Amino acid sequence: MKIFGYLNKSTLVSISTLVENAHLTVTIRKQGLGKFIIAPCQVSSLVGGKIKLNMYHFSPPTPIVVKLNELWGFSMRQKAADYMVANRNITGAERGTAEQQGFGALAEIVIRNKLGMPEVNPKDHPLAYDILTPAKIKIDVKCRGGSLPFKEKYESDDGIAREAKHNFFARQVHDESPETDIYLMAHLETPDNDVLPGTTRQRKWILYICGWVSKERVLREGVYLPRGSLSERGRNWMQYRGQEIEFYNRNLNGLKTIADILTIERIDIENDKVRKGNLNLTSVDTLRITYDLIGRGVLTEKHLVFIKKLIGLNKIVKPILHPNQYFHLLEYLKEKGLVTDAEIVKAHRVLQEEKYTGI
Repeated sequence: MKIFGYLNKSTLVSISTLVENAHLTVTIRKQGLGKFIIAPCQVSSLVGGKIKLNMYHFSPPTPIVVKLNELWGFSMRQKAADYMVANRNITGAERGTAEQQGFGALAEIVIRNKLGMPEVNPKDHPLAYDILTPAKIKIDVKCRGGSLPFKEKYESDDGIAREAKHNFFARQVHDESPETDIYLMAHLETPDNDVLPGTTRQRKWILYICGWVSKERVLREGVYLPRGSLSERGRNWMQYRGQEIEFYNRNLNGLKTIADILTIERIDIENDKVRKGNLNLTSVDTLRITYDLIGRGVLTEKHLVFIKKLIGLNKIVKPILHPNQYFHLLEYLKEKGLVTDAEIVKAHRVLQEEKYTGI
């Protein structure tokens, strides 16, 4: 019996047999296209002798949560630890730390397992990507982690949430030789003692699969930050030790299930290459930059009005430096006769001076 279906939303394909839990070799009837491999998770239904294939549909990013604290999760962590013992990169430029490399290996191992793919084989693992899908899409899995769970917004001391972002080593993204099609972004929540594999008693091992983006779009829209640049996440500031590119989570292409990874086709990547995303800045930093450019005579109040409406933020944004340093300058200028009491009162409306009250 032949089963007919549609590939790439329009191309009729014929399948000689349907084998459950096995990849299908599909002969495309359109001359010259040859054969195409379909994974089981791409088959959404089989009715009346016709097979319907799952296709990727864009959705806003919502993280997929994979708990790694049970026996299965520990086995994944053990595989990652074993892999790193034999395959840690100690020579590559802009390489991640041992911890970062271990997190990346764990994310790849988990995703491969969930997709029913073979385990990582270091002997034939390409340098440029981690996963090759049946549609020949080359995926580089990117995963960083820490003790905090992944959140789309992180609370801060000023009551204004900071939007989540992802980071890339700039050298890897700008290198034209690696054959990466898309990046699959993930975050690993870890216990305080985050040395792989951990123990079976540790509960705080959770992988968040956030979404994907084409390499070309990261190059076009991501923000390059040189070594030593400061960046903020929630209540914490960090200084980049390497050359980084920031790309915000809200600009990723979402996944409803892990299996959706295998429904991504070449046309989806081409569409993403030209897609226009949102700002790759927090709302707070957007206002900070606007204020600074007004002060430097580049922007005006009309730009501030537009920006506030665009990001929907009308709260007072704290500066990076402490307000006390601002008031120190204002008092100095007042002594020189360049600032009045009225101007200092105006400053108090937008900045909170803090007096010493003891330990």
